[in-house]
Amino acid sequence: SSGINAEWPLRPGVLVFSVAIVLASSKKGGKKGRLRSLTALVEQQTKKISEITSFVDEAKKEINELEARKNDVMVISGEEDLREERCAKVCAGTSVRGATNWVDFSSNGIYTDVDISKCGFVTIPTVTSSLEGTMSHWSTTGSSEIYSVTTDTFRIYLLAPHGRGGGANKMGWNVEWIAVGYTC
Repeated sequence: SSGINAEWPLRPGVLVFSVAIVLASSKKGGKKGRLRSLTALVEQQTKKISEITSFVDEAKKEINELEARKNDVMVISGEEDLREERCAKVCAGTSVRGATNWVDFSSNGIYTDVDISKCGFVTIPTVTSSLEGTMSHWSTTGSSEIYSVTTDTFRIYLLAPHGRGGGANKMGWNVEWIAVGYTC
């Protein structure tokens, strides 16, 4: 046996330990046996170094690809002309449970204007919304129908007679939203 274990990982001290094993196991073989064993060990370690180098190179390539895409937000159409991708931003928020400024509207509805000004949009964003709450919000209509979007605000109207007169806040209703637009 040459004393070489091809499964050993390459790390500090392994090569020295391997050489010691090779030397100890090849005393009977003399100088030629030790030379053959050392040559095999060097070839094995060279192969491992090559494999590790290839792995590291592939990992670096993948990391670079992910780094290049880490801020990827792509707007493929919008209310206004498209701009540079680097200026695209996703912004999300809530109108705050129990503290949303619901306004009674008609005999069976309410509305609220949602502030999105902290997003810093310079063009009209694309907005998606839903209604969140602690009770009865499932029975409303209108939570995803967006009105009057600007760079700073949007409005939703709800068909929700039981939400009038402060009922919406008592039931914890608030608007959850995501907006995608440009900030430069």
